[in-house]
Amino acid sequence: MSDYRDVTPNKQQPSFEMTKEVIRYIINYLRHPVEKIKTLPDWNWPLLIMTLVALSILSGVLTGLVPPNFFRIMGGIIVSPMVAAVTTFIGSLFIYYYFQVFEKRTCSLRKIFTLVLFANIPFFIFQVGSELLPPITLLGFAFTALLMAVGLTENFQMEKRRALRLVTILFAIVFIIWLWNRIDISRLERLG
Repeated sequence: MSDYRDVTPNKQQPSFEMTKEVIRYIINYLRHPVEKIKTLPDWNWPLLIMTLVALSILSGVLTGLVPPNFFRIMGGIIVSPMVAAVTTFIGSLFIYYYFQVFEKRTCSLRKIFTLVLFANIPFFIFQVGSELLPPITLLGFAFTALLMAVGLTENFQMEKRRALRLVTILFAIVFIIWLWNRIDISRLERLG
C-alpha cells in the first residue's frame, strides 16, 4: 500500500546543527531579504513552527522591553507565539485557497507557510518599536507585503500584477484592523 508513513518518534527532531543552520539562514535573510525570499528553504513542519515560535518570542520580549514592562514581556513569551502561529496559519490558508480558487492550481501549504513566515520577519522587527511609535507597525507590514509580492512571484510563478493586487488587499485589511485598534485604544485612554 502506498499510504505508508514512518511515524518513528524523534526521527526528524531538530538538532544543534539544524539550529545553527536556521540561525545562519535568518542572518543571511536579514542581510539580503529580497534575494533570500526568492529561494525559500525546504524545512519540515516542526522546524518551521519552532522557528516561528522563536522569532515571535524574541520579537515579543523585545517589544516588552521598549519601554520595559514586565507584563508586556510575559505577553511576548506567552501570547506572541500564539498570535503569530494563528495569523501565519490563517494567512497561509488564505493564500493556499486563493491559489485554488483564483489561480486554479494547488501549491504546497508548507511552502506557502514558509513564505509567510519569512515575509513576516520585517513585521516582527518593526513591532519592537510599536509602543513608542504605533504607525511603525504599518511600515513593518509594508515591508512584509513587498516581500510577499516578490516571494509569490518568484516561488509560485504568480503574475506580478496579481501578486501586488493580492498583497495590497491584505495590507488594506491589516491597515483597517490597525486603525480600528488605535481608535479603540484612544477611546479607552479617554475613559480611563
